[in-house]
Amino acid sequence: MIYQTAVQINNLNLNAMLKDKFGEAFEELIQPIVQRCVAQELAKNKELTVKKPEQWLSIHQARLEFGCSDHTLRKAMLKLELPYYQTDSRTYIKRIEVHRYLESIKIKSKDDPEPYSFLIRK
Repeated sequence: MIYQTAVQINNLNLNAMLKDKFGEAFEELIQPIVQRCVAQELAKNKELTVKKPEQWLSIHQARLEFGCSDHTLRKAMLKLELPYYQTDSRTYIKRIEVHRYLESIKIKSKDDPEPYSFLIRK
């Protein structure tokens, strides 16, 4: 009888430990996925906050608005990384396209999660 009670107590302790370990492991796996999904949705919504996204800008206007150089924009256009439109001698770009380009060249910090890093084997 004492042995059975000791085994039952041991099993209860073991079950509690397993639940704790499972909960920790579950949280460890799920939390980064949730954070990544939230970050991706927030990034998508950034584009929605760009004022007049379809507005045409000259290179000079884009440079002033986004705080980058003419050289940066022209180099991106020559590499076909930034779509642009030309009429005669004038070049125009859409505000949203400049925004997307600048977001694409962002250098990520060590705190930025890698998208779907949980699928990459180490």
